[in-house]
Amino acid sequence: MTATNHALTGSLIGLSVINPFVALPLAFLSHFVLDALPHFGNKTLEMNSSEFTLMLMVDAWFCLLLVCVLLILQPSGWLVVIASAFLATLPDFMWFPKYWRAIKHRPKRAYKNMFVRFHANIQWSETPKGAYVEIAWALIVATLLMRGLGQAI
Repeated sequence: MTATNHALTGSLIGLSVINPFVALPLAFLSHFVLDALPHFGNKTLEMNSSEFTLMLMVDAWFCLLLVCVLLILQPSGWLVVIASAFLATLPDFMWFPKYWRAIKHRPKRAYKNMFVRFHANIQWSETPKGAYVEIAWALIVATLLMRGLGQAI
């Protein structure tokens, strides 16, 4: 899933689950649930391509926009909501070394870390058609989040 969908989902969890000791781990775990769903991916798009970098930057900007909206609105428990958004996206930061190696044209490495292998293996369906799942998920979660924010302000 895109970082935007992870952040939206984490925000919704942080807004909906009152206890932060429950909300924060749930937000983190939600990442893996979402990655197990069919989602967007394009195997022909190289990580070191300008198109991939553009997609990454646009996704990061949407995440930043979400955090800015949460900072401006400051709903009840807003720090937990923002932390939940961050924790829901956090597992994807493990891919940064792979991206860095690609843009520096360094050779790929095998996944030795069990956690990284798990994260890679649950993403069984990354296809261009997965964009439909991503869009539907974003619309549903954003709608629920807006309703929740309306009640939490």
